[in-house]
Amino acid sequence: MVKLVDVHGLLEGLFPPECRPTPRWVRDQQKRGTIPYVRLGRLIFFDIDQVREAIARRHTIKSR
Repeated sequence: MVKLVDVHGLLEGLFPPECRPTPRWVRDQQKRGTIPYVRLGRLIFFDIDQVREAIARRHTIKSR
């Protein structure tokens, strides 16, 4: 079952409080197209699992 959350729910679901980025960072990533989102009218929602996978694909450094 897919659970959609807003930007604050996404940040709470992905990052611990001591190293959590700002909602502005999420909006920037959204506008760049680096994280998936769902638009329902004017509202924007995120699937935590899909965003986690997108971040892992883009920001994981593979060793040689």
